[in-house]
Amino acid sequence: MKMNKVLIALNQSELSLKIIPCVEKFFGSEENELILFYVTNPPGNVGFGEPDLSAGYAPLPGDKPVLPTLHPIYETQQEDSIRAHVKAELGPLTNRLELAGYKVSVKVGFDKDPVAAIARVIQKRGIDLVAMSTLGRVGLTRFFFRNIADTLALEEKIPVLLIHPDSE
Repeated sequence: MKMNKVLIALNQSELSLKIIPCVEKFFGSEENELILFYVTNPPGNVGFGEPDLSAGYAPLPGDKPVLPTLHPIYETQQEDSIRAHVKAELGPLTNRLELAGYKVSVKVGFDKDPVAAIARVIQKRGIDLVAMSTLGRVGLTRFFFRNIADTLALEEKIPVLLIHPDSE
């Protein structure tokens, strides 16, 4: 039997996690695979790390002292660090969902445009449904700030399940 792929869009806010109980309520573990997709900006400040001054370099007698030096930090290292941090932060949730019988994976996307990042994963992974929380902006704030959930619902050809924080 084919499992449905449900992408759960997450970010740094507690609000983004409020969709999880709805997904558990409406989508059974036997027929749905959950992809926890955390979207964040690409890392910046690529350059050099601080030297470890406590390293205790001890030259041999007669040698010149060896001082700690700066080492380069690459974008891929920062991305790996962010991925590891996200997986650790979502570890308890992932474990709970797996114990409930879900197949769960955690993916991290780096993009300044969360809609573009989510759209790429939808296409690449064959996602059947996107589930996410939304602030549900109205009026002028909706005019000036793009609503990610609305944009996905309009642009993608798959269902988008939304929950508003006041709908609990």
